Amino acid sequence: MTNPFKILSKREKEVLDLILQGAQVKDISASLELKSNTISTFKKSILVKTGVRNNIELFKLAQEFNIV
Repeated sequence: MTNPFKILSKREKEVLDLILQGAQVKDISASLELKSNTISTFKKSILVKTGVRNNIELFKLAQEFNIV
């Protein structure tokens, strides 16, 4: 299986790192100084690009590819 994380943009990778650390959309928004809606859009894009449905599946996939 090809690493789906390689196709993420730089900003998506920043958001991904914070998600994998357990941060919520509100926290990520404050940290990156972006609106919550923008973070939600990035999160949705990450889920679509990686083919997972939620944070738990995202974390498991990240473990498979040694992202965490």
